[in-house]
Amino acid sequence: MKDIVKKVAIISMIAMMQIGLGASMIEASPRSDMQQQHNELQSQENKRHSREMQRQGDENVQTWHDRQVQENKQYARYARVDNERQYRNELEMQRHEKEMQPQNNESAQNLNDRQWQENQIHDKMVRQIEAEVMVMALHF
Repeated sequence: MKDIVKKVAIISMIAMMQIGLGASMIEASPRSDMQQQHNELQSQENKRHSREMQRQGDENVQTWHDRQVQENKQYARYARVDNERQYRNELEMQRHEKEMQPQNNESAQNLNDRQWQENQIHDKMVRQIEAEVMVMALHF
């Protein structure tokens, strides 16, 4: 009888560990997808900028120079917006880490509730920042 109870307890613990691992993988995946999308957009913008900076066929020197000036302005604007996004994302991550820490004399239930709410707020903020990147990509 004791062997059966031990086996059930071990199997239950293993199942809980697998569920926890699966939940953490699911939780982590959207952020990495957003980062991958941002990296792809960054790569596309860099390729587009390189193409625009090259002289095209029978284009005269003055037209090419004017186009380069305009392209450099647009690329600088893109870089400023992207740097602002990265800065906002870093600030949000720092804020989130601070909010996730237990406060003095906070009960476990209150901590869990506050962390759940904070995760909801954090996910919304990260999605908003990433959505702004998508809008930025559409404008450039």
